[in-house]
Amino acid sequence: MRDHDTRKFSFDGYEFPYELVLDNALVGICFVVDRRLLWTNARMNEMFGYPEGALNGHSVRVLYATQEAFEAVGRKFELVSRHGRYTHELEMKRRNGETFWCTLSGQWIDPGHATAPAVWVLQDITARLRAEDQLRRANQRLEQTVEARTRSLQRTNVTLSAEVDRRRAAQLALTESREKYRTLFRNLPLGLLVTDAQGTATEINRVLQRSIAARSRSHAMELLENDALVLTDDGTTSLATLLKRHVTGDRQGIDRFEFHWRTGTGAVREIAVTAAPLRSHGLGATFAFVDVTRQRRAAERERQQQEALAHASRLSLMGQMASALAHELGQPLNACQSYVGGLQLRLQHGGATFADVQLAIDKIAGHLERATEIMRNVRAFVSRRPVPQVETDLGALLRKTLALMEPQLRAAQVRPEVRADADLPPVRCNAVEIQQVLVNLLMNALDAMQDTPVDERRLEIRLEREKNAMLGVVVRDTGAGIPADVAARLFEPYFTTKPTGLGMGLMICRNIVESHGGALRLVASRCRGTSFKFTLRTVER
Repeated sequence: MRDHDTRKFSFDGYEFPYELVLDNALVGICFVVDRRLLWTNARMNEMFGYPEGALNGHSVRVLYATQEAFEAVGRKFELVSRHGRYTHELEMKRRNGETFWCTLSGQWIDPGHATAPAVWVLQDITARLRAEDQLRRANQRLEQTVEARTRSLQRTNVTLSAEVDRRRAAQLALTESREKYRTLFRNLPLGLLVTDAQGTATEINRVLQRSIAARSRSHAMELLENDALVLTDDGTTSLATLLKRHVTGDRQGIDRFEFHWRTGTGAVREIAVTAAPLRSHGLGATFAFVDVTRQRRAAERERQQQEALAHASRLSLMGQMASALAHELGQPLNACQSYVGGLQLRLQHGGATFADVQLAIDKIAGHLERATEIMRNVRAFVSRRPVPQVETDLGALLRKTLALMEPQLRAAQVRPEVRADADLPPVRCNAVEIQQVLVNLLMNALDAMQDTPVDERRLEIRLEREKNAMLGVVVRDTGAGIPADVAARLFEPYFTTKPTGLGMGLMICRNIVESHGGALRLVASRCRGTSFKFTLRTVER
């Protein structure tokens, strides 16, 4: 291993405690040479179930779940070391044999050599460990170790010369350890910033400097004080002011928050921050910065795609209902035409009275209102305008849905039976999306009863209270039922038993219900037919 810069770094006369910062890091950190562990921090020891120092000197093979995984990563080192960085996700193994998944991020201190010293950061992505409990146990182990070593020194210090030699050796080890922590802090592949107890930044690593486009450390400190770069709901502020809010006061545990950062080019980035207090009294806090802009934009694109898919599904449903709707609209319009024709004839022959005209106009207005209501329901159902989640009377929404589907119900010769518990509370939902779920389930029920004799067709809809402030909706038909092999795949995308079906309806319905905090499932039944049930969270008064 090559020698590292041994200069100490201080700020305003204060020597920065690198070892304390890294021992309190929220991620596992290790120092590796030629795939052997030279040093591991307390978090990494805890993650893998080893006591302090037990991993030092061992091959990293002990951390891999399989020999194949260890060898596969090794084959990549020669290539990735040229770039100085390597990140991957891998299944790892604890000391007790339990496996878990980790994200590993490595940086070679001397890029270009696979056997050069490297700094690795490991993040357990299967569970979060309680930092305070880990620190308590680490402190207990440290106290026990110090006590044991003190007793050993007292027994073995037989001469003053030996005591002096040991003290000199300990001082040398402390200096080397401090330099090791300093090197790790500067080369961590995470943006890190440290503040004192008053919230003033005392140290910032190179990764964070690059993230905020700082030319130097002094320039980075200037950017922290710029009150136009951090965007908040109340306007703009400086990052220094924002950090002080999360240092001062009685904050004792881990704190997480986010903010928007305006770059030098005017672009806005979303930054997630994890803050942890330094455990020694009066030392301030450490802040880890992660740019989550790409993840948030991807989530927003996925949400928009889901909305577009749901809208397309509603259009498809309306296409299936178009013929019946056209017939339903034709009845009031034909009636209006008949009244107009009759009125014209009577007016031409002079036999129409004012009462006759008034009656005809009233009849025409009534039929036009009926046609307008049909079109209003259709327009609301296929609308793509965003609808917020609001308090909704599910019984009223069900009645509106049945009115929309009246032509299909009449054509199928089915009269729905609605049963509802008394005094049902409202639910908070997007009414258009929940109506889409109801229409899908009702259309499926009508399709399932096509071969059922007319006098045996039953369509039952139940609204009932559930536990944990939920309201359940059950749609049951008396069709032929669903075979077990088909039931197992009902909610898979593109799976359908209909000749002209796309296999997306039930999958979209499940996504809609789950986005409201509920669930959609097929209900097992001993009776003939099929039952689907979905739940929604209620709004208790």
